[in-house]
Amino acid sequence: MSDSQQAPYPVDLQLHSTASDGTDSPTALVQLAARRGVRAMALTDHDSVLGVDEALIAARAEGVWVIPALEFSTRSELQRDYADINILAYGIEPHDPDLDAMLQQVIDSRIEQKIRQIERLQAYGLDVPVTEVLASAQGVPGRIHIARVAMARNPQKFSSIQDVFAQYLGADSPNPTSVTRTFSLTVEDAIALTHAAGGIAVLAHPGIYTRVRDVDGAVRRMQQAGLDGIEVSYTYAQNRGHFGASASAVTAIIEHFGALADTLGLLQTGGSDYHGTSKPGILPGQAGLTWEAWEALANRLGWEQPAWLR
Repeated sequence: MSDSQQAPYPVDLQLHSTASDGTDSPTALVQLAARRGVRAMALTDHDSVLGVDEALIAARAEGVWVIPALEFSTRSELQRDYADINILAYGIEPHDPDLDAMLQQVIDSRIEQKIRQIERLQAYGLDVPVTEVLASAQGVPGRIHIARVAMARNPQKFSSIQDVFAQYLGADSPNPTSVTRTFSLTVEDAIALTHAAGGIAVLAHPGIYTRVRDVDGAVRRMQQAGLDGIEVSYTYAQNRGHFGASASAVTAIIEHFGALADTLGLLQTGGSDYHGTSKPGILPGQAGLTWEAWEALANRLGWEQPAWLR
């Protein structure tokens, strides 16, 4: 699939840049989205708004409507049936001082966690310098940055980036390196922070939470905590828990969560979860919203089209 082909959806509300674990700069990401006919998008870097200003500048040049956003990672609490939950924060004020202060705590904790994870890799005899991993992350370091350095430094050990995850960095890898963060947000914290920064809180990709026993029940509890919406349209066949799923299987997942959103009166969003070369097979606009659905959502939320697009 060419990156200049017209995207199936003109609105993509989950995209990642080098400000977290994507491989495209915010500018390059906006340019790619524009080439594919994406007219509205959200930059949703993990626990980071460091790329938002750059994306907004590029949006003016490319004629794209960019929504300031981020994707919160949250604390896994298995006793509450919350595990690996991500909350998308849309329409936030990216320079809100309370939000920025909390994100800095999260970033500091992530850096400390990744250093300890690298030390575990080193204990297995792998050549993975901490300084090289941190230097490769232009924003928030993630496992993908560790994997790239591990692959480059130990080519005899790994056949691919995915192989690094399979052997060491995955949740169920035979050589575990998982480390708990010293500080992390609860699901309720992420929702409250989103609202305090003027945004809406949306559950990301509800169909991939394989460690959650009752996802629908978890969604209902999150709604009671103030959750505003669910990411319904998503690239499930290219993501964990559903790799290689048929079109009919993906449609069934999407229809299930669309019906749940309708039942609970939650907003519905959609996004590709594009990360660049670190998630091959996904391009901007591969999942998302139709323009009609986007206009209805934006109108409902009172989000006005930027002046440069009018």
